[in-house]
Order: sequence, then C-alpha cells, then structure tokens
Amino acid sequence: MARRALLIGSSTGDLVGPDNDITAMERALARWGFTCDVRTGVRASRAGILDAYEELIGQARPDDAVVVYYSGHGAYAKDPALADGMPGPGVVQFIVPTDYAESTEDDFRGIANIELSVLLSRLTERTRNATVILDCCHSEAMSRDPETGAAARAWPRAIPPHLARAHLDSLRRGSLDLTRLDPSGNPNAVRVVACAANQLAYEVPNDDDVVMGYLTDAVTRVLNSLDQEAAPLSWSTVVDRVRQIVLERNGVQRPEVEGPGERELFGTEPVDQVAFLPASRQRQWVRIAGARLLGHGEGDEFAIYHDDTLLGAVVVEWTDGHAAFGLLEGPDPDVELPVGTRAQLVVTAVPTLPVSLGVGADSLAEVVHQHPALRVAPAGETAGVRVVAETEGFALHDTLGPLNRPKPTVRQLMADLKRVARARALLRLSEDPGMALPTRVRVELARVVHGVAHPLPASGSALHPGEAVCVLVHNDDERYLYVSLLDVGVSSRITLLNPAHPSGVPIAPGTRYVFGGDEVTGALPGLELSWPESVPPVRPRPENILVLVSEERTDTVVLQQGGVRTQESLNRLEQQLRRLGNDDRDLITPMQTRAVRFAVRTIAFDVVPTAAPPAEGTVFEVDDRPSPVAHANGTAVPSRVVVRLPALVVHHNRAFRGQDLRLDTLVLTTGADGKPSHHTHTARFSGVVDGTRLTVPDNPVFEGEVRDRLDVAVWVSPDTGHHVDLSAVTGESTARIVDAVDARLTTAFGRANGLYRAGFHAADRFGAARLAVESRVRTADYTFDLTVEPVPVRGPSILQ
Repeated sequence: MARRALLIGSSTGDLVGPDNDITAMERALARWGFTCDVRTGVRASRAGILDAYEELIGQARPDDAVVVYYSGHGAYAKDPALADGMPGPGVVQFIVPTDYAESTEDDFRGIANIELSVLLSRLTERTRNATVILDCCHSEAMSRDPETGAAARAWPRAIPPHLARAHLDSLRRGSLDLTRLDPSGNPNAVRVVACAANQLAYEVPNDDDVVMGYLTDAVTRVLNSLDQEAAPLSWSTVVDRVRQIVLERNGVQRPEVEGPGERELFGTEPVDQVAFLPASRQRQWVRIAGARLLGHGEGDEFAIYHDDTLLGAVVVEWTDGHAAFGLLEGPDPDVELPVGTRAQLVVTAVPTLPVSLGVGADSLAEVVHQHPALRVAPAGETAGVRVVAETEGFALHDTLGPLNRPKPTVRQLMADLKRVARARALLRLSEDPGMALPTRVRVELARVVHGVAHPLPASGSALHPGEAVCVLVHNDDERYLYVSLLDVGVSSRITLLNPAHPSGVPIAPGTRYVFGGDEVTGALPGLELSWPESVPPVRPRPENILVLVSEERTDTVVLQQGGVRTQESLNRLEQQLRRLGNDDRDLITPMQTRAVRFAVRTIAFDVVPTAAPPAEGTVFEVDDRPSPVAHANGTAVPSRVVVRLPALVVHHNRAFRGQDLRLDTLVLTTGADGKPSHHTHTARFSGVVDGTRLTVPDNPVFEGEVRDRLDVAVWVSPDTGHHVDLSAVTGESTARIVDAVDARLTTAFGRANGLYRAGFHAADRFGAARLAVESRVRTADYTFDLTVEPVPVRGPSILQ
C-alpha cells in the first residue's frame, strides 16, 4: 500500500502564501508516510496540474491512500441562464493556475469545478481512499458533484459569463464525461474545504510570522500534533479542531468537511461514535484521551458513559500534551471505568480573550486576570484587543482601530471587554463532532429597497447606516426546523433578531421564512442598520449574523439575558448559549442535558460609518460593477492608471437613423480633496455602417491618479453637431455626476444609449488585475475593449 499526494500551489495575483503552504503541507504529510508530487510556479499551470492529476490516477492502486491539495485563488462565473449572484445555483467555480492570466477566449486556463469532480471520480474508481484539501475561496463546490488585514484568496472579479460558458461548452463537446458525476456527492472522497461556497478564505502571517492560508496553517499544525499510534480519529473530529483554530483567528471563515467525514484519517474505516472520546482511570483522575489535541481544556465538561449508562460528569482541571484530566462527579465518584467507557462533550468553557495592555494600562493586569473570560496576553502573542491609555480614559483597539470611545472608569472598560469576549466566543460557536445536523438549508442575505429584496453575497458586502437588510432561510429539508438569528453588531453587542420567536422560528419543509418581513401584512420593511454612538466612525467594521438551525426549539434569549440559571432540562445548544451568557464558569450538570443536533451558518458584512451614496437612475446595457464590497484596507493612497478604449465595432446601427455617432466616456474617482472628480472623452464618427470597426482617436481616454475607486461609464449618441460641455458637469456623488452626464446627452441629442458601466476598487488594482479577455464588452449592437493599466507616477494628477 502506497501513500501519494499531489500538492498544487498557485501564487497568482497578490498571493504570497501558497509556496509556504506547500512547504508546510509536504512536511506534515511526509510525517504520515506520503510521497508528494509538488507543483508550483510554471509546473502549476493548467496543463501541468491536469497532467499531474492524470499521472496520479494512473499510479493509484486499490489499497493506496491519495491526497490532492490546492492552495491559491478561487474564482467564479455567473451563468445568466440559471441564476445570478455569488457562488450557488447557476454559478461555476474555478481554481486559478499560474498561467491563468494568459487565457484567451479560445484557450481558457482556469480549471472548473466539474473538471475537478470528474478527475476525482476517475481517481476514486482506482482507490476508495481519497482526500481533497482546498485552501481557496469559493471552495465548497470544488471537487464535488454538481469575506484582520488578511488577504482574500478570491480572484478580484467574476469571470465573464460568455468566457465560462464557452469553456464549459468545449468541455462537453470534448472528452469530459459528465455522466460519471453523482448528484449526491462522491461517496469515496473526503473533502476538506477552507470555507463555504459563499465565503472567503484568507492568508495572513501566522504565529511564526510566515504568511499562510488559515486552513493550511491549522491543518498542518493539527496533523503534526497527532499521535499516530493512538486510537484513530475521524476527519469530522479533526476538522472540528481545525475549524476552532481558524475561527479563533478569523471569525467569519468556517472550514468544513464533506463526504464520508466519519472515516479515520487517510483511511476508509469509519471511526465509531465520533462524538465520543475514550475515558479511563489514572489513579484518582479520569483521563479523556485526545481531548487536549482537539482543543479542550480547563473548565470543559464531559459526560461519562458506559454503554448507555451515565456514570457521572468530569470537569477538566488540567491537561498534558494529549489528554485532559478531571475528577468524576456522580453517585459513585470512585467507580471503576470498564473498557469502552466514553466521554461526551457537554459544555465547552468560554474561550478566553487575550488582552494586550499598552503603555499606561499595566495597572489593569489584575482586574483583567480576575475575569474568567479574559487573560492578559504575554509579550509576543497577537492579542485580539489591546487597551490604550488616552487622556479621556482607557480605549479598546483591534487591528482595524478603536473599538470604543475612551472610558473614564475601569468598570466601564471591563463592561466593554466582557462584551467583546462574549461576541468573539459566540462567533466560534460550532457543532460537536458527530452531532452536526445534516440538513438542507439555504441562507441568503439581501438589501431591502422599497420593500423588494436584492440578493447580496453572504460575506464581503459593504452596507451603510439607514439601509435595510433581510435574511431569507429556505428549508429544503423534509422535516420541520427551528431557526434563530443572532446579530453580533459593530460594537460586539449580541441581539436576537427573532424576538417574537425566542425559541426559534419553525419553518415547514419546502418553505422559507424572511427575517425582516412582517408576518401579518406580508410587507418587507427589512432590518435597518445603524452605527452605534459608542464606536468611533473611523472605518468600516464587520457585523455578523449567526443562523442557528436546530431540530428542536432552543431558547436563545438566555444569551441576551446574561444566562439566568434554571432547573429545567436544557439541550446542548441551550447550554452552550447559556455558558456564553454567564460571567462565571458555573457548570450545568449532564443530568440536566438533552442531546440535540444543530447547525451554524454565518453571514458576514461590513458596515460603513457614512450615509449610503445615492443610487443612479441611469440604466446601462452592461453593468459590470461588482456587488458592493468593502475596501480591503480603506486606503486613499493614489495610484496612476491609464484607461484605453481603442476601437468600437458596430454590428447594427439600428438605434439611430443617422450615420453620424458620438462615443462619450466618463471616468470618475475620488479627488485629493475627498470629493468626486471626473474626466470626459468624446469621439465622433461619420458615415457609420453596420459591420465597421471604428478607431477611437486620442487614446487613451484617461490617464491620471485614482484614489479609493475608479468608475467608468460609456454612452453612444447620434451626433447632431451640437456642442455639449460634459466637463462642466458637477455633482456631490458619483451617481449624481453619471445621471447629470446622461441628462445632458439626452437633452442635446434626444436620445443617449448607456452602453457600459463599471466600477473598480483598489483591492483589484483599479481593474488592472483583470485578464485582457475579461475587458471585452458586448452589447446588443456594439463591441469594444476597455482596459485599465497601471503606469509609473509622473507629473501632476489630471484630476487635481
């Protein structure tokens, strides 16, 4: 029996971590006996990856264990024939090889999810022992059948639909056999993915100051810590530990395991009772094997069973490198533990929040230490928050800046710290291994405008105070489910979004529920966003909505009410929420606990501390602006770019009766004074007939400095000879300027066709990160190429 691994690292765009990921993964897998085929640089091209996969398939034998690992960008393309939006139904996903930028319409270099799924299907025909690990954005639908300062592993823009469709059509016409795909998923492959399909995966310097993907860093650390001679652990159990590590560092990225997660690591045998750990006596202590490796520590509570008999409970008092230890509490604390005794996690103690104390805040060390949910971070540890001594008092800061306004008293500061600790702990809430609720539930975030829901990505959107949102939950399962929404706001305040149903909204099979709708009238007012007065409006801040899906009613109000103790029988989810709501670590005994399965989904977005910009009234044939996404760094450092529109191809000049046309281009950005600044370019053409290619004179249409964002709008109008001075247009916002230009063109010429509208952020280098083939714009009657290229800074800005 051989162990083989294909490791693919694609450092494209601004990613720097994939090579480090490959090094760490190769070392970790070598410890487990794997021989690795490493593909990076030019060897990680589309052809190189496909050749390596074919070689792996050819080498695989029935008893072999194989691993396919990818680190790099993930990309997606919308299919208008099916759906519109971020990854989900009707969206095709891709990994990005190192030669992706060389793509053309006839030679697309991305590798689609269906290609990976067919390859995986062929691989599992050779061996049933296959594992796929994907550390990229939009990874959940990869290799399966049909949003800190961290860098996102998502390609900056969606792939043009026509390009993706052409690629898929060529695959279907070729040798790709889609009949081998199983709609229920490949039953012979474990798939570990960095995040859900509608989420982002990130890379960031780890504890050793090495830039790596969150997932890879966690997976390799866990693999390196496991004792291979100990009892086998399932992938579900291991990925639960990986998930906790990732969520501890980044609360909005949730790694998942798909497929036969009950299998042992790199094997095919299922691990029985994946929700349990072996328990045995060691003198007066009960030893719970493997508990420390899975992140359990002091204060965690386990129920101790033999067969179906509850023997008592153990609260962890100390740990070694592998196991956790505590005294048995129950009717017979000294009872012998027969072979086969098991420990089941009942309650996980609230994880402590590391707090860094800045200059002048050293005196707070003792009061921080006294609170069970807080601890003082030692020198060298990256703390979640730090206390800064200011003239007006003490303030909290994180990587984004100030979290609160300075508090004059220690009591007020501690209230803020406890609130932040509780919020961070809630964001790490996860299902117990083996107790996750396998259910088909779809969750959507939407902006509400005049009572109409407009879908948004489930992570990464930028919203403003005063805007309204709603959350749509679709129950595609065959049973009733109970759903609660908990909002973790900008100030870390936790709010139940369904107060009328404190134990969860019951959703019937095949139906949906709209959080933010009026159940009586059917109207959709939405949930209005606000910016709390207690948080300085310095820059956008994250807000998260946790969607809790349970198979029975669960009281979530306890989290808002501070975890009031009762003697009623609680289910496991209620216990975890109640523990988060308490300011102490008093335990609820296992005899008061009912097992219940539940699932956790997270919706993440940024709230921008300014009023929403006005919407545009102008309609364009092609609107290539992405969904509103918060800026990665919020920087106003200018870049210099050149925008080119070299030619216009006229397919049908049916919009206007005359043969004289004018082409107007509007380029907008943020000026040095922080206000919108714009530049216009006009080209005139005479004697236009169908099928001609018109060269646009005076190219480029723009060259100069851009800040914050770059917007482009293009119109075609009949040229009647009238003079229109578009440079004199003014407006307090981008939308007002675009509408003003459209109004002037319409007034002067009777009609103006808005052809194209685009928007670019600094995060994608103001459009320069796009492929050349992505710059082709096709409308009903015209085709043109529009490119954005970076240029060295020289001379004054044209927009000053």
